[in-house]
Amino acid sequence: MGLIYLVRRKKFRTVEGFKELYYAVQRKLQKRGGKNEYDLADILSANSGRSKGDVLSILTDLPEAIEKILKEGESVTIRGLGSFHAAITSDGFEHPEDVLPHEVRLSKVYFVADRKFTYRVSKMQYYRYPLSKYFPKSVLRPETIQEEAAQEEAM
Repeated sequence: MGLIYLVRRKKFRTVEGFKELYYAVQRKLQKRGGKNEYDLADILSANSGRSKGDVLSILTDLPEAIEKILKEGESVTIRGLGSFHAAITSDGFEHPEDVLPHEVRLSKVYFVADRKFTYRVSKMQYYRYPLSKYFPKSVLRPETIQEEAAQEEAM
């Protein structure tokens, strides 16, 4: 399938006054754990000819290996996928010598997707959730209501 989206109205201020436009938004955020390492191991073992157990073992060890490298102050790049980086911060101090190692902390671990990977994912298909399910009929054009009714009958 593809990503199902809803349409939402957003108001914003312009020089002329307020303006309302409609935008696509995700129906809901993709569930955490929608697919897990077992599902990924199935796909990878089918594509690579390696056993699911071997692939699952590597996937299970991967977070620990990435953690070790990040703790050593390096980033991790997986060609064709992207890079993992650690970002640090501290409280503010009036003098630079007061920023001591025990004052520094991790702010986040972030992932930067490879450009080619992002491009390939951007080619996914999108499907609009029927507007008549969440917009009042008075807001929709008659042809939209008819179109959606015909699509629902066809299912």
